[in-house]
Amino acid sequence: MVENEKSQKLVKNALPIFLLIACIWFFTTVVTRHAPEWDNMEELVWASSFELGYQKHPPLPSWIIYPLTMLIGKVLWLPFALGYLSVLFSQLIVFDLYKKICKQSNQLIPSYAPLVFVLTGSTIIYYTTRGGDYNHNSVQLWSIAAMFNFYYSSWVQERKINFETSNKKNYFLYWILLGLVTGLALLSKYSAIVQISVLLVHFLVDKRFQKKSALLGMMMSIAICLLIMGPHLLWLYEQTNQGQGPLFYARESLAESSSYGTKLFELFSGFFLTQIYRVSPIIIGIYLLIHLAQKNKDSQLQLVEKNHLKTTWWHRFTQQDRIFLIFFALGPTVITLMIGILLGQKIEAKWAVTFYLGIGFIGSFFVSDISIVSFIKKILWIHCLFAVGYALIVGPGADYLGKQGRGNFPSKKLGDAINLRWQENSAFTHGQPISWIAGDTWIIGNVIINDPVSKGRKIKAWIDANDLESPWLMPSDRKKPLLILMDHAPTPAGQWWRGGHPPSAKVMELFEKAPVKGIVSVPWTSKKDAPPLQVEWAILPSVEEN
Repeated sequence: MVENEKSQKLVKNALPIFLLIACIWFFTTVVTRHAPEWDNMEELVWASSFELGYQKHPPLPSWIIYPLTMLIGKVLWLPFALGYLSVLFSQLIVFDLYKKICKQSNQLIPSYAPLVFVLTGSTIIYYTTRGGDYNHNSVQLWSIAAMFNFYYSSWVQERKINFETSNKKNYFLYWILLGLVTGLALLSKYSAIVQISVLLVHFLVDKRFQKKSALLGMMMSIAICLLIMGPHLLWLYEQTNQGQGPLFYARESLAESSSYGTKLFELFSGFFLTQIYRVSPIIIGIYLLIHLAQKNKDSQLQLVEKNHLKTTWWHRFTQQDRIFLIFFALGPTVITLMIGILLGQKIEAKWAVTFYLGIGFIGSFFVSDISIVSFIKKILWIHCLFAVGYALIVGPGADYLGKQGRGNFPSKKLGDAINLRWQENSAFTHGQPISWIAGDTWIIGNVIINDPVSKGRKIKAWIDANDLESPWLMPSDRKKPLLILMDHAPTPAGQWWRGGHPPSAKVMELFEKAPVKGIVSVPWTSKKDAPPLQVEWAILPSVEEN
C-alpha cells in the first residue's frame, strides 16, 4: 500500500500528537478555572496518608497523588495534570492495541489506521470521562485499556499456526501482566468487574477454555490479581465485618425502593440515553473521515490500488478481530444493561464513563483511505475549539453572567479570608499555623489548597468531624487548635448545588462549643447583584478525647 513519508512519520510519532491534545486541554483548564472539580478536591483532601482503602473507594488514585503532594503541595493544577495524563496513557495503550489488531489484516489496512481510530475516539474521551477530573474513573482508564491489550496479545499467539511448538515465554508473560493490571484496575474502582466480565464472556465465546495453555494462563492472571489485591482485600474483609467500608457505600448507592418497572424505565431513559449522548460527539470525527474519504475518492492512490479500496477498513479485519472490537467497544454497556434488566438493579449513568475506550474503531465502517495529515490537523483544531470554548463557559463566562459553579468558585479569596481570621485570633491559635480543619470536604479543601504556609502539606482534614472518614488523624492532633468551617447557605438535599454540603451533626456540635466564630463573605462572581459566598468559621482551642 502506498503511503508517503510524512504519513509514516506521523504514525511513528503518535505520542507528540496525543500529548499536544492533552496540553491543549490542560492549559485551557488551568488558566480559566479558580477551583478544582469535586472529585479532584476529594483526592487532594484524601492525599494525607497511605491507606489500604477508604470508606468510599479503593486506594490506588490516592497512592499516586499523595507522594506528589508531598513534593509540590496540594496545588490546584496537580489533579488536572494527573487526569489528563491518565487519558494520555490510555490512548497510547489503545493505540498499541489497534496496531496489533491491524497487523492481523496482512497489511490490507494502512499503518496509520490505529492513529485514526484513537483520534476519532478522542472526540469523546475528554468529555465522556471529563478528562481533567482526577478520580477513580480516570485512573482506571489506562489499566482497563491494558487489560484488553494484554488479553488480546495472548489470544493472538494462540491463533498462530505454530503455537503449540513455539516459545511460550512471552505468551505467559501477557497473562501475568493481565493479572497485574486487572488488580490495579480493581484497586482503582470495583466497577472494573464489568470489563473483566466482558473478557470472560469473550474467553467463553471464543472457546479459549479448550486450550490447556489458556486455562493455565487464566489461573496465573487470577493468582497475580489476588496477590496485588491481597492487602486491600484483607482490609475490606475487616471493614465489612465491622459494618462499614466501600461495600456498604456501594450498597447504599445501589439501594432503591422503586418498583421493577420504574427501575427499568430509569435504566433506558437515564442510563441508556445518557450513553447515547456521551458518544454523540464522535459524529464529528466520523464526519471528518467521510469528508476526507470523499476528497480522496478520485485520487491517484485509488487508481493505483483500486482493488484494495473497494472495501472499508472494517471489512479488512479478520472476523475474529471484528468480534473482539465489538466486545471492546460495546461489551461493557451491554453487560451493564443486562444486569439492570435481569436483576432489576439501579444503574447510575455516571458509572459508565470508562466504557468507551474502544469506540474510535467505528471510523473503520466509513473509510478505505484518507489523508492522515489533513485528519490530524482538523482534529487538533476541533480540540482547540472545544477546549477553549468549554473553559470560557465554565470559567470567565459563568463569572460574567453571575452563574455560580465549581469552575468559578472563589477558592483563593475564601482561603485568604479564612487565613486572615485565623491570624487575627492568635489568643486561641497560640500563633500556630492551621494544622487541621473540620467540615465538608469541598469547603475545607478550598482552604487547604490555598494554604500559604505549607501548600496544604501539613493541614489535615477532619471530614465531617468523622474519624472513620479521616484515618490520617493522630491522637496528638486533638490537642491543637481546630478550625471549623460550614457553608452559611448549603444546598438542601435534592436541590441545585451551591457551595458546600450541609454540616454534619458532629461539626455543628463542635461549632457551638467554639469560643470564637464568625462569617466570611467573598464575591463569587463579578456580577454586582449576584449573591456572595458566605462561610461560617469557628476556632476551638482543643478537642477533648471522648
